[in-house]
Amino acid sequence: MSERQDALQQYVSDMLAVEQHIHEAIRRQEEDESVQRFPKAAAVISRAEATLDNHIAALESHLEQLGGDAASPVKEAVTAALGVAAGLYDKVRSEKVSRMLRDDYTALSLAAISYHMLHTTGIALQSQATADLALRHLKDWTPIIIEISHVVHDVVAQELQDDGHAVVAMVAEQSARATQQAWQTEPRS
Repeated sequence: MSERQDALQQYVSDMLAVEQHIHEAIRRQEEDESVQRFPKAAAVISRAEATLDNHIAALESHLEQLGGDAASPVKEAVTAALGVAAGLYDKVRSEKVSRMLRDDYTALSLAAISYHMLHTTGIALQSQATADLALRHLKDWTPIIIEISHVVHDVVAQELQDDGHAVVAMVAEQSARATQQAWQTEPRS
């Protein structure tokens, strides 16, 4: 096998590990009864779970086309990065839905930047199929990440109220407007 083929397999395999790890956590969230109190949060989590199903199947198929094995062991570095970067989902503790959304945002942002890297790898190693797959999957994640950033305000405000705090009326809308404006700035050169 060529070094090019080996590198492509490794990057696709790493991406598959990222998506599989996120999928485990999202599936647990979808089964969590507390999420159902927040229909918008439940909907975005459900969309993320369906997207992960599709991505995993496509990555497994692409990896096989590259001559790789989807059942090969997950690299320790990928798993460690996911655990640290996303703080992903302690299986034992019960989390507030806002924290679940925060962790989802973090995990999906990790997936998004990983797709940036996979897209670049595909182009650099002259695998248009890999580059195209990465770009399609990145385009799937961006609206879900944006939606989480909109939904989290309502969830935080409601959870604070549920905890007995006096919450200012329209706080979720005010916070959403302000934080969305923060994303409207131009990148620095």
